[in-house]
Amino acid sequence: MYKRLYTIALFLLPAAIIYGQVPEEALRLSWRTQQGTARNQAIGGAMASLGGDATATLVNPAGLAFFKTSDFVLTPGWQMLTNKSNFRGTNYTGTKNNNFVFGTSGFVAGGLGYKARGSFGLTVTKVADFNQTVHYKGQNDYSSFAEPLADEFAGSGLTIDQALNSSNISLPTRMALYTYLVDTATIGGSTQVIARSENTNLLNQEHLTETSGGITEITIGGGYEISKKLLVGGSIGIPIVRLDRTTYFHESDASGNTDNDFNYLTYHENFSLRGAGFNLKAGLIYRPKEYIRLGLALHSPDILQIRESFDAGLAADLEQLFAPNSGYDSVGVQTITGLNSIENRYNTYTTGKIILSGAYVFREVENITRQKGFITADLEYVNYKWMRFGPVGEVTQDTKAPYDPYNQAIDAIYKGAFNFKVGGELKFKIVMARLGFAWYGSPYKDNALKASKMNLSGGLGYRDKGIFIDLTYVYQINKDVNFPYRVSAPRANTFATLKNNGGNVILTLGFKI
Repeated sequence: MYKRLYTIALFLLPAAIIYGQVPEEALRLSWRTQQGTARNQAIGGAMASLGGDATATLVNPAGLAFFKTSDFVLTPGWQMLTNKSNFRGTNYTGTKNNNFVFGTSGFVAGGLGYKARGSFGLTVTKVADFNQTVHYKGQNDYSSFAEPLADEFAGSGLTIDQALNSSNISLPTRMALYTYLVDTATIGGSTQVIARSENTNLLNQEHLTETSGGITEITIGGGYEISKKLLVGGSIGIPIVRLDRTTYFHESDASGNTDNDFNYLTYHENFSLRGAGFNLKAGLIYRPKEYIRLGLALHSPDILQIRESFDAGLAADLEQLFAPNSGYDSVGVQTITGLNSIENRYNTYTTGKIILSGAYVFREVENITRQKGFITADLEYVNYKWMRFGPVGEVTQDTKAPYDPYNQAIDAIYKGAFNFKVGGELKFKIVMARLGFAWYGSPYKDNALKASKMNLSGGLGYRDKGIFIDLTYVYQINKDVNFPYRVSAPRANTFATLKNNGGNVILTLGFKI
């Protein structure tokens, strides 16, 4: 069922709705690992019951109430990832992606307000990094890129001329009709829709996507110590989104037949997304005993207003179709729509989050210089079915209706998942040693889609005379899948498995002010 819903969402909605507005794009904005300071990353990101770190603005703002002085922190980092893929039995190792990352930076002012029990924090964090290259290729004897395009046209009930001029037909299908890659033919005395790339029983296929950008969040939060046992806090985040993506897909005849009206097709697209919005976070930390800390935090979805632009082109070589040695044609968005690119605005709602946390502090005393360390763990619940698309402006049944198939596809494809993070720190006077582990579960309902994210981390810290320096290394093991296109049920979809492994080196410099 989910395969059919997704095909509808991707190909059958009006072409005026832009193509980033598919479930994968919602997942890209939502499926994130915890980012923060080097100290936070060294302990696996488990911070919801600890506090005393600027990352509390992002995780549990009640932790800001532990600050009794003021800190300024700056957290640069460097990411090194290697991408690997497997598509229909063919392995591919891509180039390394090396990127600058920016962890939690800003300041926290503690000891404010009544009896110096309040605190305030302002931080900036790159909470998601989209820099990635996905590249895979292999031979396919099962389906073609043009197959779902032919299905869409066949299901429309329109003539070719009507479909070429209909905004209810997707742009890729209209481009396939324009180049005669998708056409009609009389077979057995009846007119049928055909995709000429299906004339061959074996295809070479190659997919390349290069993505850049990320989400940077400005977070303003406050915490308050109601009593020695109970601390509360809240924050508002302003996420700013930038994403640029280029996609290239090439399909060619691998059968050796030079007279079957198909040599190759090439599809390319340029996609740009910009957006901004807000989110809310609230939490509490309860200390039933001086050495035990229990945390609860609630995160609202990011409510984002998105502006997209999109252009694409399709070229097809159909061998002898038009005349001897004449079968090539190409088309772009401008020819189909009269526009250089298509633009659209809509709202996106990412997932919310519920966090439960516990920590045990060794030798918990008010003078933190005498504490010997801690162990801590966070359990998060994230339901990816909460992701949604919606209209900008007035929300009515009519304005929501064009987005319903996308949201139905989200409900059909994704599920809730648990994330687990654990870490610890040992303190040796002015030097600290830390270890951490984090696991992020699969967002997919289908068990055949193997996806997860795992971080293994360790680091050292130095604190003395109002200066602190933390250095952390995080090794990432990420698994996901990528679909070059989707076909209609009951036929199964083919997909590539993706792995990217590598490390982040993160440095936090801090000063008491």
